[in-house]
Amino acid sequence: MSSPRKATLVMSSFIVGLLVGAGFKVLYELSNFKPYTWTEPPIIANCYGPEFSKLQMTRAIDYWTVRGYALGKYMHEPPVDICKREWTSGYIILRKSFALPPSTLASTRRYTIVASMQSAVIRYQPGSYNLDLLNEHELGHALGFTHLEIEDHIMHPSFNKMGKNFKVP
Repeated sequence: MSSPRKATLVMSSFIVGLLVGAGFKVLYELSNFKPYTWTEPPIIANCYGPEFSKLQMTRAIDYWTVRGYALGKYMHEPPVDICKREWTSGYIILRKSFALPPSTLASTRRYTIVASMQSAVIRYQPGSYNLDLLNEHELGHALGFTHLEIEDHIMHPSFNKMGKNFKVP
């Protein structure tokens, strides 16, 4: 087999493997309400700015703690080096974002290895962190939960149908 043909075959195999692996990950996430877990309670770092409400985040942390989910300490003024990085292992990082679509109040990105959470970044529309239950909902994503189409459930994908209820299906 010629060298260019061998290189094409190797590259094609790599791309197919990558796509198949990504497909399995998506299927795994869609089939589990809580596909990911933390090995240690994550630290929450406010990289949004000083206007982010300590009270709102404390309430959100209490929401999950009462339900048996461990979260590390909340750092209202974290070290600058944590906020400079996109993500940091062991942390849930809160950020202000002007790049979210107007209809999106907040968005959580999880960084995972297999089924283990490594980090999460929650991006908020400016000012949206003050909305009732939004921090609780986004922390739910950062804890590993996906959306659930049950009205009045904290993990409902629509803000208008979200409620304080939480029950693992």
